[in-house]
Amino acid sequence: MNQPPFLDVVVTARPSWARVKTLCTSYAEIAGVERIRLSLVGPAVSARYGDISALVPKYISVSSHLTLRESDELASIALSCFDGSQSLVHQWSSSRPDCVLVVADRSETLGVSSAAALMQIPLIHLQGGEVSGSIDDKVRDANSKLADLHLTTNYETRKYLEDIGEDPQLIHIVGCPSIDLVNQVMSGEMMPVDKLGGVGEDIDFESRFGIIMFHPDTHNLEMTYSWIQTIIEAVESSSMSWVWFWPNPDHGTNLTSKLIRVAREHGRLKNVKFLINVPPERFITLAIKAAVIIGNSSFGIREAAFIGLPAINLGARQKGRQRAANVLDLEEPNLEKLNIGVEMQSSMRYPQSNIYGNGSAGHNSATVISAWKPKIK
Repeated sequence: MNQPPFLDVVVTARPSWARVKTLCTSYAEIAGVERIRLSLVGPAVSARYGDISALVPKYISVSSHLTLRESDELASIALSCFDGSQSLVHQWSSSRPDCVLVVADRSETLGVSSAAALMQIPLIHLQGGEVSGSIDDKVRDANSKLADLHLTTNYETRKYLEDIGEDPQLIHIVGCPSIDLVNQVMSGEMMPVDKLGGVGEDIDFESRFGIIMFHPDTHNLEMTYSWIQTIIEAVESSSMSWVWFWPNPDHGTNLTSKLIRVAREHGRLKNVKFLINVPPERFITLAIKAAVIIGNSSFGIREAAFIGLPAINLGARQKGRQRAANVLDLEEPNLEKLNIGVEMQSSMRYPQSNIYGNGSAGHNSATVISAWKPKIK
């Protein structure tokens, strides 16, 4: 009797764990816990950016690769990518999986895909075929071209993959597994959010508050600077409390972090709690309770659409993504427009959208992989 393939799921950053958690747990259930390994690379095991090791179920085998370089200069970003791939090559040389799964489009994932391809290990790409508006597009499409099996979100992303030359027989529409977690929290008991740690104001989460998730636009640091200053001014004059999550480790993170720290040290953000990382289920509970989310994270477009959470998307980082009705786009930094947008969006709620999945993507993905006979396309 043929066994399901031995799957190595590589996670390179904190947001990606939410995107594969239900896939991993479903695969362990379908294929057996001995047929899956989780490899954590770079930012995923960084205390500064949110080490997710403690969030992984104990029955799933984990290997950690401490490969993140602390500098956010472009050379360090590239070297972190290559250091991660080198570490994985050594692991796969002594413990070779039947297939490797890589998630989406962070810079570190390019090293994962390249290493798997050059070692002729069949590669699965989750969330290919999407379009944003940054360096992520290059990385995502490169991952897709190196992949031997595609787990994508919907018919539009499937068409994109077909248009760039991928075999339709290798493309499976499964949805986005992070929506599974949102669906579970919305359908069951929400997690407590009163003891989240962090620094700044102690927020009453039963009152009106907003969430900020803004990451550097790696193509335009001048615009990043302007947006951060605009957000600070808007929050400073806001009557709401805010939860501000620290930016991802991208080119420009140090600039972004410095601007936030200087504003806080000058007493300008007294209505803000700053957090680095919280478990996905707690973050989802925060989002369900929030009045609005602002920034340029894909969460405002993906998961927020399923929740019906009003979102204000800032700048060009998510320019090409499919949107539901919950998203208000502001292309240029403008304090007046941002204030008006916050006031308008925070007084609304939107219908649930399923454009990124209906809550079954993890099981769908695990079913596809467990039945797959891995081979190089």
